[in-house]
Amino acid sequence: MPQPLSTLPLPRAWVGRRGRRRRLLLALGCFVAVVVAYWVALLGGQQAQLREARAQAQLRASQMAHATSIQVQTLLSGMDATLQGLASVYARREQAGFDHAVRSLASAYPPGVVLQVAVADARGDIVYSSLEPQGRPQAAVSIRDREHFQVQAQGRVEGLYVGRPVRGRVSQQWSIQLTRALRSPEGAFAGVLVLSLSPEHLAQYLRALASGSDGEVLSLVRTDGIYLARSRNLEEALGQSLAPQRLALVDASGERGGDALETEHGDPLLVAWNRVPGRSLLVLADLDLRAVLAPVKRAQRVVRLRDGIGTLLVTLGALWSLWLVVQHERSERRRLLAERRFALLAHEAPGGLFEMRMASDGRPRLAFSTPAFQSVHGTSADGTIEPSALMAAVHRADRPALRASIRRSLATLEPWNHRYRVDDAAQPQGVRWLHGHARAQRDEEGRLSWYGYVHDVTRDEALQEGIRRSEERLRLAVGAVRDGLWQWDCHSGRVHWDARCYEMLGHADQAFPLDFEGLLQRVHPADRERVRAELQRHRREGGELRLEARMATAERGWRSIEMRGGVAERDRAGRPLRLLGTQTDIQQRVEQARLIHALLDRSSALIFVATPGRDISYANERAARAFGLPVGDQPPGQSLQRIHPNRESFEAFGALYRQLQASGTVHAIRQLRTAGSRWHWFDMQGTLLDPDDERGAVIWTLMDIDARRRAELALEQAQQTVAALIDRFPSGILIADARGRRVVAANRMLMHAFGSDAEPSTLVGLPLAVLGKRLPQGLRKVLLRRDGQRALPTGRTLHGLPDGRFLEVESLHLREGERSIGHCWVVSDVTERRQREARLETLALTDALTGVPNRRAFEERMATELQHLRAGLVPAAAVVLLDIDHFKQVNDTHGHAIGDVVLRELAQTVAGRLRRQDMLGRIGGEEFAVLLSGATAEEGLRRAEELRRAVAQREIAISEERALRITISLGVSALDGQDDEALACLERADAAMYFSKRHGRNRATLWSADLPPLSGRAGAAG
Repeated sequence: MPQPLSTLPLPRAWVGRRGRRRRLLLALGCFVAVVVAYWVALLGGQQAQLREARAQAQLRASQMAHATSIQVQTLLSGMDATLQGLASVYARREQAGFDHAVRSLASAYPPGVVLQVAVADARGDIVYSSLEPQGRPQAAVSIRDREHFQVQAQGRVEGLYVGRPVRGRVSQQWSIQLTRALRSPEGAFAGVLVLSLSPEHLAQYLRALASGSDGEVLSLVRTDGIYLARSRNLEEALGQSLAPQRLALVDASGERGGDALETEHGDPLLVAWNRVPGRSLLVLADLDLRAVLAPVKRAQRVVRLRDGIGTLLVTLGALWSLWLVVQHERSERRRLLAERRFALLAHEAPGGLFEMRMASDGRPRLAFSTPAFQSVHGTSADGTIEPSALMAAVHRADRPALRASIRRSLATLEPWNHRYRVDDAAQPQGVRWLHGHARAQRDEEGRLSWYGYVHDVTRDEALQEGIRRSEERLRLAVGAVRDGLWQWDCHSGRVHWDARCYEMLGHADQAFPLDFEGLLQRVHPADRERVRAELQRHRREGGELRLEARMATAERGWRSIEMRGGVAERDRAGRPLRLLGTQTDIQQRVEQARLIHALLDRSSALIFVATPGRDISYANERAARAFGLPVGDQPPGQSLQRIHPNRESFEAFGALYRQLQASGTVHAIRQLRTAGSRWHWFDMQGTLLDPDDERGAVIWTLMDIDARRRAELALEQAQQTVAALIDRFPSGILIADARGRRVVAANRMLMHAFGSDAEPSTLVGLPLAVLGKRLPQGLRKVLLRRDGQRALPTGRTLHGLPDGRFLEVESLHLREGERSIGHCWVVSDVTERRQREARLETLALTDALTGVPNRRAFEERMATELQHLRAGLVPAAAVVLLDIDHFKQVNDTHGHAIGDVVLRELAQTVAGRLRRQDMLGRIGGEEFAVLLSGATAEEGLRRAEELRRAVAQREIAISEERALRITISLGVSALDGQDDEALACLERADAAMYFSKRHGRNRATLWSADLPPLSGRAGAAG
């Protein structure tokens, strides 16, 4: 019996098939693990990005609150100084001067900022209002119940007090009350000076400091939570207080802080607070966390969508590749099975006839044979020929196969067709080749008979052997490239495929007959007419045939094949008789081409393939759509010049080719013209298609970076704008690196402040130590001093220069989060401000009528002298208090104008007889005091007598014809280091002076403990 097909050994190509499957599954598992790891890293990175954005927002809010608190402190300090000046002028009872000062105050600020300047007496009644024409209210108005009055009246604050916003009873407007207490000459509470400030002005101030974003709000509140101003919704905030949960964020002992909370609507909010230096005020900066994080979250959603699509495409590509590998393996298996079946085929040939029957014992008997049968086997025709004798004539090597073929045919009743050799010494090869054909059948009695013939095919075998060798070589060549062979008989129309052609489409060898029309019916309808026309054309014209088409498979699918061939035989007239060619399975190539095409067209990049002459030969879908080109292969002569702005740009682009030829790759950023003549910026990457061919085609990969490039240009312009702003900043700017050692930036105002005409750029890169040597000593210390941690300290300092100018230097740390990025000094020329402050201080400490120091200045000098006395800086000091005798009669007789002349003459007379270290001051009315530094009580009495005589001897001209003489009464007391305060000495001198008044006037008295008290002062006045 023949060996069954299933028991034949497997080809070597199948060995390790299970191992390949395991490797495929392992690769798929690794791919899934990489995708999962990538997404875990991506989502973790996005969470970290959100945390960083929130931290940056908190830092920005803290910086806004700090900067705003400094600005508010500066504003309030200026207004406090203004109120002090107004209080000093008002204390002198000069209505005209006070009105002028109020008008100057109103004109110093923009209209609407100062709503009212008012004065309330000690009972809280308004005695002056800048809103009234003459300054006095038409109707009685009291602020006795107002908080800002009660605080000053009860002495709960010293200096400036910022009251809660109120609606004024005179102005009928919301205002913030800035108050200072007024004091009588004796120091008693005399009333309140009120400056009503517009909350809208502060709100505009805060809006100017805010960045302008809808999510940012700056608020100015008192420490008890009362709103003073807010950059948004001011009307809603006035008269209201901070919510308790927001006020709870403020640390009573801290200077600044912040935290996150939710609004009443559940919106997340970042809050930062900062105390206003020296004031019971807070600045709060609110940032809408949702608005701050919205751009980050929006960008993250775009990244997740883009990466999700990319992951999906890569996954589909991996699964598609896996499917292709499996299909390839199945196709290979079918091919190998067909080769096994092909090895079992046999051939028929004519020869000697024979009949063989099966005997009752089951052994075969030769019932009939022709001489030709016996001749070809080399046996004798005499007698009965036993099958064993025939088998003995067969070549030893062919006997097993012959027996097996016979048994198989008899067992299965299949036709017998077998070639074998018999030994024949007469033949050149010593053997004769025979080809047997037979068919087994049963007769009517059920007996098995075997009929057939055998013929000599020795000559044919020799020819067939040559053909077999040629075919084997062809088969090996075709099998190496996995191609099939086809023939087309042009006369009959029949088409012949070999086993490989059938296998490509999933059919068994010779599964169906083919003719020309049958072949076309198996072609895809979309390709059918094209294939018909191409085959007919090739039949008429000849030449090389090469076409691609899709053909139906056994699984009712479609497979791409390529047919190549040509005319193999023609008749005498030259007409084609037979076409011969190969058929190639190009399904994998087509699918890979489609995959590459899809990847190119779905890629986010714009891709060109260009010739060395800079002509476009291919453009993917994105590039074609962007530049208005056909998709895919381009027509000849499609130059890259069409996407360049001008000829010069195209020529400059040619230089990239030279760099590309030298290095194999090139990178550039160019502005190109897209469809619709729009200009876009592109990031271009050029690579040689063949790295070994430096003059070959080039792949250009373009990324549209127009938005990013324009943003970079905008950023560069913004940096230039910032640099210009720094250069034109009204104050000098000096910036050092993070280590505080070298200059990074400077502006022209800095050079002007330093008195230099050099360009600011000459300082850039200069060590601070070198720069410090060029500056005055005070400024040098600011730049070079370090704190305990060797860091540059911060703060604001004032420096006087030898040329009389004053420079204010503010030192700031520049930080990004916790990282120091530099140090900045803001240098401002405050000479005019210092001069103005000096004038105001002089006005505040000088008596306007006589030009000598007023009571406040004198008391301050006495306090200083007392300190010097206690410290041993002076050995002694005395105070002389003097008063004009009968000064009321002078005013009543000659008028107050002459009285003013008398006061000025007295001041000149006394001042002219004092030393440099002495001091004359007007205490009030006609009273003056003299501080004699270094003088004992006795020396003070002697000096007092000299002053009395000098005054009594001087004539005061009151007209061209008349003169007036006056006398003075004086009291002298020594300044005692045991005194609690300097005013005690002034009180003793006052007692001694009134003793002189009661005992005749025009005399000087030295105080002693036995002098009577001042109970009789009122009676002795004058």
